[in-house]
Amino acid sequence: MITLAFALMAAAQVPEQAPRMDDRPAPWPENDRGFGPNVDRVKESEPDARRAMARYAVCVADKSNDKVTELLSGDFTTTAYRSGLKNLVNANGGCAKQVGVRSEVMRSASLPFAGSLAEAMLRSDPAPLNVRLAKAATGKEAPTFAPSDKVAMCVARSSPDDVAKLFATDPGSTEENRVAEQLMPVVKLCSGPTKLETNVVGLRSIVATASFRLLAAQES
Repeated sequence: MITLAFALMAAAQVPEQAPRMDDRPAPWPENDRGFGPNVDRVKESEPDARRAMARYAVCVADKSNDKVTELLSGDFTTTAYRSGLKNLVNANGGCAKQVGVRSEVMRSASLPFAGSLAEAMLRSDPAPLNVRLAKAATGKEAPTFAPSDKVAMCVARSSPDDVAKLFATDPGSTEENRVAEQLMPVVKLCSGPTKLETNVVGLRSIVATASFRLLAAQES
C-alpha cells in the first residue's frame, strides 16, 4: 500500500528562548505555530521530487475532488485535518505509480502536500486565476487559522497577478525563485511589524492553501 509519511519540519519561536526545530510527526501546523525564525520553512526537496508531488496531488484531487475540497476548506490545526490528509493518501493508492513514482513509499511533509493539492484544485477551473483572486479580494472574507496563514491570505488578496505567476512556475525552477522574490515585499507588508521567515516551498504552500480557501469562500 502506498503510504505518505507526514513530518512537519517547521520551527516555532519560544518566548525568550532560541528557536527549536521539531521534526516529529505533528499536525500542520503545530498549535503553537506563530511568528519567528524559520516559521513555515519546510525541508527543501529536489525539483524532481517536488514535481512528482505536484503530479501526485493532481491525481488525488481528480479522484477525490469533493473530499479534497472539504478538507482544504477546513481548519488545518485540527487532528481531523491531519487524518484527512492521510485518508486521501490511503484512498488513492494507485496515484503514486500512476505519476511515475518508483518507490513504494511516497514521502512529503504535510504542508507541501496540502499546498500541492490546493494548486491542483486551483488549476481545475479554466478561468484565469489572477482574475478570480482579484474578484475574490473584494468579496467574502475567508477564515484564517494561524498568524502565518493570515499573512498568506493577505498576500493572495493583495497581489493576485504575482500569486498566479508563482503557481504557473515549475517547482524548483529559477523562475519560481524569481517570482517568489517579487512577492517578498508584499509578504513583509502583510506581516506588519512582526517578521515572518519562510523559504520558497513554505511560501508557495501557505499561499496556495489560503488562495484556495479565499476562492472557496466566495462559493459558500
